[in-house]
Amino acid sequence: MTQTLIRRNIKLSHEFDSYVACHPRLLDRIPNKAEVVITSAKDKKLSEANLNIIRNARTGRFVVAHKKDGRWSIVKEARKTKARKISRSKHE
Repeated sequence: MTQTLIRRNIKLSHEFDSYVACHPRLLDRIPNKAEVVITSAKDKKLSEANLNIIRNARTGRFVVAHKKDGRWSIVKEARKTKARKISRSKHE
C-alpha cells in the first residue's frame, strides 16, 4: 500500500470512528472479534486495496463498513477459514 493510500485510509478510519461516536448502534452490526475493513463510494482505489485484505487473508472474520453520501453502513460479513490439506492414502 502506498503512502498516499495509507494517508487516505487513516482519514477514512477517523471519519468512521467519528461517525460511530455519534451513531453507536452501528456497532451492534459488527460481530465480536470481527475485523472492520472500510470502503468508500468516492474512493474506489482505496476500497479495492482494502478489500484485498479480505481476499489475501488466510483466516479471519471480517465486516465491510461502507461510506456513501456521508453515511456509514455495515454491508457484508465474510469469514475466511484455513484450508485443510486432505491427504489421500496410497491405496486409493
